[in-house]
Amino acid sequence: MCAQVLKFRQAKERAPAPATGTILQSTADSNGRGDQADTATLQFWIGASGKRYIHTVHSLIDCPEVPHVNYLLIRKEDCGFQTVLAAGHTTNRATSLNLAEIRRLGATLGANEVHVHMLAGDDKQAKVIEHDLRASQLQSSIPTSSPSQH
Repeated sequence: MCAQVLKFRQAKERAPAPATGTILQSTADSNGRGDQADTATLQFWIGASGKRYIHTVHSLIDCPEVPHVNYLLIRKEDCGFQTVLAAGHTTNRATSLNLAEIRRLGATLGANEVHVHMLAGDDKQAKVIEHDLRASQLQSSIPTSSPSQH
């Protein structure tokens, strides 16, 4: 059985039938999974700064070779619940080496999806995006404190 815990604000801001990550905030841009050859599935992930980053969703096995990109490694459950396992960016000039590194790390962590963000202008901007998404991960994993019962 899968369950999702949403904060009220997140639930209000959700588009119809979006997926929500367990660590990073996300909103889905498409309904369900179509034939990936015909239609790309897109998903927005929100960094700690509040900036939205659009990602193309691929299975770990079907991910194409990628140039300099940011990526999230995701474990997606059958019910649609997502866990972000890692955030990173590629650094090799060879697209096949970038893909090999993503697949190796994804397989090691148990990921079954790769979410790829291709809009970073350069390596410096890719690092900023990576850190923004990681900071969001830290914010989301810190439990909210409840009033003390003294």
